[in-house]
Amino acid sequence: MKLRRYLLLLLTLPGLSGCQSGLQVNAGDGNFRTLSAQTLVLHQDVRIPPRQAHAYFQRATGAGVGGEYAPHCELEVRPVLEEAQYVHAGVFEIRGIRGLTHYVRRPHKNIQLAAAAGFQLLAEDSGEWIMLAYHFTLHSDEQPDVLRLICGGAYNFPFYARYPSLEDIQQALGDVASLESR
Repeated sequence: MKLRRYLLLLLTLPGLSGCQSGLQVNAGDGNFRTLSAQTLVLHQDVRIPPRQAHAYFQRATGAGVGGEYAPHCELEVRPVLEEAQYVHAGVFEIRGIRGLTHYVRRPHKNIQLAAAAGFQLLAEDSGEWIMLAYHFTLHSDEQPDVLRLICGGAYNFPFYARYPSLEDIQQALGDVASLESR
């Protein structure tokens, strides 16, 4: 019985280590580096429009709506209110980072190879674009309704899609916010 548990542990540990974020982000040179920033610092108040949960930033401006073809960031809050709400300038601790894939349209399984069931080929004219994005989990005792900062690269074909670099993130945020060490 102990041998089975030991073998199960040995087989499980490598898979679990892949789930840890390690706070690794794209450095812009094609490599991933450990994020030295531990906080998101908002330098000014941010307005969340009525009946929305996000404020969008792109090319150093509050874009209103994120454009799909350039890196951008979104500050997310809960709950969604009928009137505009504000996230006040302050410091938010980064508690974790996850890399996620956002689909323009989820792939459907209409093309299959006989040898690999469920395998799908994507063509450049398929319209199945993705965006690779970081979800920074945020925490503040003063503003507990602020959930996360989502920063995504441009939508593109799966082969060409890239996570935003740290420089892309800072350019999107502009003077409104910055990622900083304590």
